Amino acid sequence: MVFLGLHIGIHDTNISLYKDGKCYYAKYERHSGIKHGVGDFTWLLDTLKSWGVDEPHKQIKHIIHCTAFFEAGLQTDNGYGEDIKRYTEASMIDKLKKEIPDTSSTETIFGRHISFNSMSEVSEIILNGSQITSTQTNFSTHNIFSNNAIDPLLWLNYKIIKEMTNNWNAKVDNVDHHKLHTYSTLRDYEQQAVMDGKGSGSRYALFNDKVFEIGKDGWPLGSYLIPIGIRMGLGTDSEINNSLDMPGKVMGLQSYGSVVEKYKHLQGVELLNYALSGYKGDAVFENKDWLDFVATTHDTIVNETMQTFRDSFNKDKPISYTGGVALNVVLNQKLKEENFDIKIPPHCGDEGLSIGALAYLGKMYDFEVKFDNYPFCQSDELPWDEVCSNTIKTTAEALAQGKTVAWYQGHGEIGPRALGNRSILMDPTIKNGKQKINEVKKREPWRPFGASVKQDQAHRFFEMTDSPFMMYNTKVKYSGIPAVTHRDGTCRHNTVTPEMNPAYYELLDEFEKLTGLPMLLNTSLNVQGEAICGTRDQAVKVFNTAKQLDQLVIGSKTWRR
Repeated sequence: MVFLGLHIGIHDTNISLYKDGKCYYAKYERHSGIKHGVGDFTWLLDTLKSWGVDEPHKQIKHIIHCTAFFEAGLQTDNGYGEDIKRYTEASMIDKLKKEIPDTSSTETIFGRHISFNSMSEVSEIILNGSQITSTQTNFSTHNIFSNNAIDPLLWLNYKIIKEMTNNWNAKVDNVDHHKLHTYSTLRDYEQQAVMDGKGSGSRYALFNDKVFEIGKDGWPLGSYLIPIGIRMGLGTDSEINNSLDMPGKVMGLQSYGSVVEKYKHLQGVELLNYALSGYKGDAVFENKDWLDFVATTHDTIVNETMQTFRDSFNKDKPISYTGGVALNVVLNQKLKEENFDIKIPPHCGDEGLSIGALAYLGKMYDFEVKFDNYPFCQSDELPWDEVCSNTIKTTAEALAQGKTVAWYQGHGEIGPRALGNRSILMDPTIKNGKQKINEVKKREPWRPFGASVKQDQAHRFFEMTDSPFMMYNTKVKYSGIPAVTHRDGTCRHNTVTPEMNPAYYELLDEFEKLTGLPMLLNTSLNVQGEAICGTRDQAVKVFNTAKQLDQLVIGSKTWRR
């Protein structure tokens, strides 16, 4: 039997399949190179064919999905039929622009043209925005539907679901977004926490059976952090990508400020709006007062979240923890330090929803969802060959000489963080290493870089010795690794074992033989604004574009400048 888990919407399309006892996973951005990209029907069919499903309309028994359409209550009988037909036609995009006026001003968030690079049929969508009030937020799925414009991306994806429902033999069901997050852990934990950075529908969290409504029960963490990035001008031409990526940028920035009494009184809606309309100074990295506001804001929302965990969970039992907020390593570290037994998968964000959908089907039909070589289970492009020991040794020698290496091996990691198969690597003892890598990545100067360390040696350098998926910012115990030590004396590291990633462990081992250090600076193989490489050509493009890279290693083949 064949079963399909599907996540489509306005970002991070991914699919998972169970077929003849084997599980498969693919994320559209790794195919296209478009960060957070929305896949189309052709990509879906091509991917299924690559997995041996040539006639999905006949072969697939049951499909579980979650989409923003169904979260917003858009069903076939809801009166939107003509709008759906009208706005899914590419020829109607220009008309859409004319129908919806641009109401942008200095006090609006989304009141301007927003470019989507996700699908060839869609050029842009206009969202009419306003200042946040106590009853709405501009950073959630439900507010997209409260705007006058209809998002063509969603209508196009709606057509995919309708095609399957009407013309495939498969049973097609929609399941709650947050429920699929809990299933994505692939563990049946009694305690479950889901926290979305922006919200899904009108909700932003699920703690066990308690649903948190946006506005009524607080606000998503991203709603506080996104305006900070907007005020600093950190955005791109994609509002969707901004809403997904800005919280991470601000998370790194908060370490440069101090928590001060001046801003502690700000709460709720007042805090949501303060970055855009309340703060009167310069929102720049060089302004210490601004950095203090950022640090205090981040501290406030972390403390509020900590209290919600205290009110909701038993520390003596494990807690599955998913959703975009689970990528906040500062919060995660505090939860660990307070002895919450949180279990976070590497695919904790929406890239894991199709896995949750497949696990939901597995419970219904009594099959196990288990991926070969997890977490390196992207259905992306393999190197031409496997890396050999000689290439590993010569790469370690280059790294010991201070070279910067792009490293492309095996299948890519699942989730947004590089764990040693799609990585840019460097010696972490290089004093200006962070600056050098930033020249490659084109990132903001305050953002830190992570490290990979042999797990059996992690205790020498970090307080936390078991962190395979880069989900915590543990204290650094060793002063000799400035390139991976953040402003606050922490590092987001991942621990490596020979069982989890033998080739990468061997590279760390060879580097240790040369330097005495079983550790490398490790950041994802991409440049800012682009997806982690999923094809060999994408890796070559990064190498050709980022002239500061000294070597590219794909399998056993090496390119040098």
